[in-house]
This record gives sequence, C-alpha cells and structure tokens, in this order.
Amino acid sequence: MSVEDRNDCAHMRALAAEVALGITDGADRAWALEHLADCPRCRARVEQLAALADELVMLAPSVEPPPGFEDRVAGAIEAPRRSSWRRRLAIPAVAFAAAACAAAAMWIALADDRDLADSYRETLAVANGERFDAKPVVLADGEKVGYIYGYQGRTSWVLAVMYDCPYDGTYELEGVTDDGRRVAISRIEIDDGRGSVGRATSVDYDSLSEVIVVDDEGHEVAASDLAS
Repeated sequence: MSVEDRNDCAHMRALAAEVALGITDGADRAWALEHLADCPRCRARVEQLAALADELVMLAPSVEPPPGFEDRVAGAIEAPRRSSWRRRLAIPAVAFAAAACAAAAMWIALADDRDLADSYRETLAVANGERFDAKPVVLADGEKVGYIYGYQGRTSWVLAVMYDCPYDGTYELEGVTDDGRRVAISRIEIDDGRGSVGRATSVDYDSLSEVIVVDDEGHEVAASDLAS
C-alpha cells in the first residue's frame, strides 16, 4: 500500500462518523463514499463496525424513558465534573457511537441496494410471493447455455431463457420434484441457439429440485440444478 493510500485510509477513518451523521460538506461526503467503493480494507472495517452496531442495538430494551429522563440527561451533560460511573462508561460509549456511525455510513452508501430490496419485497407481496430464483442451465459438459428463473408464490412459475444452446429444435421443458416425479412445464423452441418460454407450474416451485430440457426421444439435453 502506498503512502498516499495509507493517508487516504486514515482520512477515511477520521471522516466516517461525520459522513454517517450527515454533517460533512458535499465534497468530503462524496470523497468518503468513493473511497469506500474502491477500498476493500476500509469497507471491511466499516462492515464489521456496522455488524457490531446492529448487535448492540439488539441488546437495548424497547421501552419508553421514565418521566424526567431528558432533563436529567441534559443536566448531567452540563455538569462541570464527570462522576466516576461516567468515566467507566466513556470507552463503551465511544465504541457504541463509532459502531452506530459506521452503520449509518453503510446505510447511506448502500441506498441503491436498499431501494432494490424494497422493490423486491413489494413485488413479492403482490401475489403472496415468497421468493424469486435464478439458476444456470448447463449441458452435460458443464457449459452454461441459459438460465431458469423461478417464482414461488400463490401461483408458481418458471421462465426458461436459452441464449447459446448448440442444439436447435423443439424440446420439452420438465420439472423434477424432490421425490423424483417429472412434471411437464412447456415446450420450448430453440433457434440459432436462442429461445425462451414461461409457464405457471402445476406444483410449487419450491418442490422442484431440477428443471430439464428433453428431446423427442426422452434424452436430457440440458439441465438446471435448482437445489445448488
């Protein structure tokens, strides 16, 4: 690591709390987020502190403060002398503040991921969905030639997308259940290596362990392992 990189990391540690609290100016905040995106070491440190903050927050009881609590805290802060118990708590308090600020920094930096997660949950909620899934479709030699997308919900469905299959023609798309039964899904046309089809399934998507592409003679051409 160069001297410049070490200085950047030290600067990042100094700015982390301020960035998390939103009290830095625009230039400092932009620099800090850019550094976090490019520096695995600082990002790992921030992630560790964020995890610690989450654990500490879980330890706190969810109760309303007693009457007069705010006044007593304000008085304690204004007191010219610190009592012995406040000295004993100084280090844990600083550690908690740093962890909480780190968690806030990650909250800011990962805003796009949060928006994506919110959209994911909203989409699933429309039809009592539980999850989406995506698995590669591979040939016998392991070559990846497409993807299977699945949805587990009130009505489960499977979408097969082939993009580089060496076998053109019409094939059966079948699901294999956990107990070994085969269930028909749809026929899929592959032309110039490409083809796609989507259908609701007669069984729950979560009951499928595999989706296979089968030719007219019953030979398995490609498969997607849903359990992996």
